[in-house]
Parts: sequence; C-alpha cells; structure tokens
Amino acid sequence: MRSTVLLGFVYIVMGFVPLAGQEFHVGEKLTFALNYGIINAGHSTMEVESLDTVHNHITYRLESRTRSNNFVDAFYKVRDKLTSWIDTSTYATIRFEKSLNEGKYEKDYDVWFDYRKMKAFSNNDTIDIETYMQDVLSLFYYIRSLQLSVGDTIRMSNFDNDKISPFLLRVTGTEKVEVPAGKFHCYIVEPFVESDFLFKYKGRLRIWLTRDDRQIPVLMKSEATIGSMILKLTDYKPGK
Repeated sequence: MRSTVLLGFVYIVMGFVPLAGQEFHVGEKLTFALNYGIINAGHSTMEVESLDTVHNHITYRLESRTRSNNFVDAFYKVRDKLTSWIDTSTYATIRFEKSLNEGKYEKDYDVWFDYRKMKAFSNNDTIDIETYMQDVLSLFYYIRSLQLSVGDTIRMSNFDNDKISPFLLRVTGTEKVEVPAGKFHCYIVEPFVESDFLFKYKGRLRIWLTRDDRQIPVLMKSEATIGSMILKLTDYKPGK
C-alpha cells in the first residue's frame, strides 16, 4: 500500500473528535436498492428505531435489514438483520447483534462493550479493547456526526466476530450524484486500505454522503475483480 499525504486532521475515535452535532433522530429510515453488477438483487434499510437504556448507557437503537428479491431468492436467498445500540454522547457501540441468512450460510452474533473495564463480551469470548469500538452499522452514524472536509482522515476501530480491525477513512473529494431519491451534492469517503468488513470480498469501497447537515449516505459502491455491489438511496424518511 503506497503512502498517502494526509491533507486534513487525523481524528482519533476516542475522545478527540469534533462532532457536528446529532443530525439524525428516532424514526429516520433510509431505503436502498441493492444491485450486484447490473442485476437488481433486493433492498436494504437503515433505521433509527428508538432510544433504549443498555448497560447504563442511553443509546440509539439502530437497525438494518437486507433482503434479496424473488429472482435472487431462487438461487441465493438473503435475509440479514443488524442491530446496533450506540451511546448518544460518544456514538460508540455499546451492543451489537447480527443475524445472517445468506443461501445455506447462517450466523448469529452478539457482543457488548464495557468501556470501564475495556472489555468486549461476545457470545463466544471475552476480548480486551483499548478504545471505543464501532460496528459495521454504527460507523455510518458516527461519520455523519463529524464535521467533514475534503482531505480529512478518520481513524476508527471496527469490531466484528471477536476481531478488532483498525482502519482509516478519507474524505477524498466531492461529487454531484443522482440516485432514485434525487440529486445530491456529496462528499466521497473511502477506506485507506482494502477492507472486507462491509461486504464479503475485498476491493475498493466508496461512500457518498450528502454535503448538508444530515450527511446521509445516498450511494455506496464496493468494487472488486469478481464484480461490484451498489446501494442507491430510493427513499428517505426523516425522524422526529
């Protein structure tokens, strides 16, 4: 991996991040069309479900569901559900659950984080941690809370399947994009290194976030030699 000049601040997830302020509310729901190459494969949703108290933290309960359509169901049925509880002050993950049903593959996973003891307790093991953790769902909401500028680099730690994966996201530019939900002026955010925690294969990942106070993800692309996976926003319901 070639070295890269950091044009902006490097934000450290634990304690040194300037937050732009909460720009999502309970009841917000994002709906995406899911394409694999040129094939419409189904849809995915991201929703702020409720305010819950979890392990003495006031949290947002976030939920994402991905469902393949009837055509794809015939040969590879997908019914995935991710649930994340994030602290309303730090946006760090307090608890994360996932239930994956993809073809013949099934997996259930549950973990919660004790930041006083710096431990993660999963349904498999107890793991030492050194900083606040994000999961594959919470990271979208954490990024939305930041004051983004082109050149900024965000240092984060993703936790999944009892493994900690440090990574960097960089705001690489801006672009106007059109998706079914409309036309949007966006920031483009990309990982510094190859990462497969969002999708099932390694490759270039790009996320387009609106250049407004909401910083909504409207387009996501994961590209690799075996094909590309694309999520396009089709509907946005604001919370209250």
